Amino acid sequence: MGCIELFENFSAAPLLSSMNHLSDHDLERYHLGMIVDEVELAPLEEHILGCPECAERAEQAAEYVDTLDRKSVLRSTF
Repeated sequence: MGCIELFENFSAAPLLSSMNHLSDHDLERYHLGMIVDEVELAPLEEHILGCPECAERAEQAAEYVDTLDRKSVLRSTF
């Protein structure tokens, strides 16, 4: 489910357990700077700020992408 679909179906219910969460794919795209359209970017960032679970997963995605990037740099230098 993409971010746009997520927020079209999003209900501002007060309980976090009823909240939809962002996909790993969207979190990785976000960290790579691949989400540039404000229509998609703004609700994604708002969700990360308001959802502790997705904020933690965003940090994990960033670490994962950075690790892959470092490995790719190491391979290209040899």
